[in-house]
Amino acid sequence: MTNFKIISELIDYNNSEIPINFLTKSFEALGEEKLTILVKDILFWQKIVYTSPTMANKGKVTNKNFYLLEDNMVINDYNVFFETCPELTNFFVLKDNKIILSPDLSIKEINKMQEIIDKGYKLSLKINIGKSKTE
Repeated sequence: MTNFKIISELIDYNNSEIPINFLTKSFEALGEEKLTILVKDILFWQKIVYTSPTMANKGKVTNKNFYLLEDNMVINDYNVFFETCPELTNFFVLKDNKIILSPDLSIKEINKMQEIIDKGYKLSLKINIGKSKTE
């Protein structure tokens, strides 16, 4: 059975921006700002997202099976992140400029990970609607 402590630590770090155990070396190598962005992106990718109430009622989710990395700097940062926090590889694999779920995970483990993230990671969205036409 996979150890889910790294997932809990990602959530804790997202909430406090203080590394506790697994993320200490990553924090030292990347710094607070970069690590915070990387952690938020991984958590957001695995957050259970419904695009409509109908989908929620049917139990359908919109998570993709990969997270595409398009910027060389971000790819390098994730390489450092995975090198300094090898526990991540229990859940995620960095391959061909994508982060994918580890093929060693069972469906049950994926569901448990997403459930932990869904309960612990509070998503906040900011929507810019632009200027009103009267301005």
